[in-house]
Amino acid sequence: MKSIGESFAFRNRGKVGFVLAAPLVLLLLVSYPTVGENTTAGIALNVAGWLVFGLYVTFRLWATLFIGSRKDTELQSEGPYSITRNPLYFGTFCFALSTVLLLKSLTLAFVVLVGFFFYSRFVVRAEERFLAGKFGEQFARYCHGTPRFVPALSRFRSPETVTVSLRACRAEAKRLWTAFLFPVAVEIMLQLRMSAHWPHWFRLP
Repeated sequence: MKSIGESFAFRNRGKVGFVLAAPLVLLLLVSYPTVGENTTAGIALNVAGWLVFGLYVTFRLWATLFIGSRKDTELQSEGPYSITRNPLYFGTFCFALSTVLLLKSLTLAFVVLVGFFFYSRFVVRAEERFLAGKFGEQFARYCHGTPRFVPALSRFRSPETVTVSLRACRAEAKRLWTAFLFPVAVEIMLQLRMSAHWPHWFRLP
């Protein structure tokens, strides 16, 4: 059975997302705004963006509490893992979607969809092949009853107690605090972009 680390897509999953999105985000910040920040539509999109960002934080922390340092050593199928097989990736997708909403960009939405296809087609499947080889029929039964990505809340089940890895929680908390700085910075820059003195080089939808 091959190690999950042997998958090129898995090893470089973070780099691919960064390469796809980072240059476009920078370009958007020096483009003409398509939706005014202080309009009804702009405020609604900002609120939606922060709500979806909250989903990102929720799913990342929730999944970390359940899987902790047990990832790949035992099959987790409770808590967030009872409603989706990939709560961590679902949380990451929520982060990307919140960026789309805050930047109000159809172009970025397309790039996020490309990234979602890459993760779904290559990264997630590489993990599933590894887990299928490790847990066999147990994983097959789990896949049969649990959606790959979009949470099915009706399938939720959870134990009354769970063993938590403080080390994993600290690492995830640091990651989330770093991620929190991004939408804050975007909000500040979008407000500045409304100024006539901010550089506007072109238009991007």
